[in-house]
Amino acid sequence: MKTPVALGQRVIRALVGLVLALGTPVASLANQSDLPVLTAGYIQFPPLAYTDEQGQAQGRIIELTNELAAASGFRVEWKRYPINRIYHYLETGDIDLWPGSPGVPALSRFTVESSALDINVKLCAFALEGTPKVSSLQDLSRHDLVLIRGYTYREQLNRVIAENHSHPIVAPDHIAAMELLLRGRAQYLISYGHPMQRAMRHYPLQGTRCDQLDEWPLVYVISRRNPDALQLAETLDSAFLQWREANPQPPMLRGVRRRLATTH
Repeated sequence: MKTPVALGQRVIRALVGLVLALGTPVASLANQSDLPVLTAGYIQFPPLAYTDEQGQAQGRIIELTNELAAASGFRVEWKRYPINRIYHYLETGDIDLWPGSPGVPALSRFTVESSALDINVKLCAFALEGTPKVSSLQDLSRHDLVLIRGYTYREQLNRVIAENHSHPIVAPDHIAAMELLLRGRAQYLISYGHPMQRAMRHYPLQGTRCDQLDEWPLVYVISRRNPDALQLAETLDSAFLQWREANPQPPMLRGVRRRLATTH
C-alpha cells in the first residue's frame, strides 16, 4: 500500500491550476519525477493501449491519461497486466486506476468511476461475406464462435457464450482468430473494433464486416483503496473538460468516425 499524500497532492493541484491560468508550462513548476505517482494498469488493446518494442506503454488512452495527470499534478506509472489481475489489484489498491469499461459488476464494490471519456469501444461479431447478419445477441448461441484470449465481454454476452451450443474456440491473438474464421472453423469472431482494425493491417482479411453488438465509452475506474478516490475522479473529470476545450473535435470528423464500424 502507498503512503497517503493527499495534502501534497492538493497543494500541487492548486499550484498547477495557478500556473495553467498564467500560461506557464507545467514542466517549469516541478521536475516530473517529483510529482506524486498514480499507478495505472492496462491491457494490450492496440492502438488505445499497448507495449512498444522498448517495453513502454503507448497508445491513445495512455497519452491522454498522461496529459490529464500532468495537468492535475501527478505522473503515471503504467503496468501491463491480464484483465483479471487488474480487477484484483484495483481491489487490493496495488493500482490506483484502470482506463476501462464502466459499470463492471465485479468492480462495483471497491471502485469509483470518472465521467465518460471521448473514446468509445465497439464490441463486434466479425464475419466473412455471406455469413448471416447478427441481429440480436441470441443469434450467436446457434453458431460457432472464436474469442480472443485475455479479453472480457459484457455481462449479457457472457451469458450467451455460456449458452452456446458448442464451446467457443479461444484464439491466442487476432491473427490466429482470423485464420480460424477463414478456414471455416467458426462463423463469428467476437472482438473489439480498435484491436481488430490494427490486426488487419498485418492480416488483411478481405470481406470482413462488423455486426455491432454493443458500444460504450471508456472511463477511469479508480480503486477505493486510494484515500482520495472520489477527489481523484473529480480531478480527472475537470482536467478532461479543460483538455476537450483545448482540443475540440471537428463535427464532420465525429460523424465519419461513427460510420466506420471498426474505428471505435
